[in-house]
Amino acid sequence: MRRPLRARLAAAVVTAAAVGGTMLVTAPSAQAAPSDCTSYLASQGYSSTDTNLACTIGGSGLPADQLLCRVLLMNVSSVPALIADNACRSAKA
Repeated sequence: MRRPLRARLAAAVVTAAAVGGTMLVTAPSAQAAPSDCTSYLASQGYSSTDTNLACTIGGSGLPADQLLCRVLLMNVSSVPALIADNACRSAKA
């Protein structure tokens, strides 16, 4: 069952704000390969601004970046767990 748009947007804004705040405190390493993540998701039928954000976070090098990536994909974009795990792993490659 899909969440209402308002709940999805609120979750995305809160997550983006948390990550943005963390980025100001800690300097992230160079991005790994978020394009691999977004390409994989698109091949599975998932493509949106939310998935792009999750992949960017997944490859950011921040602490807990993989966890944040999975949370966004599964809870905001309704991506199944196995696909979310594979996508977030590919963002690190």
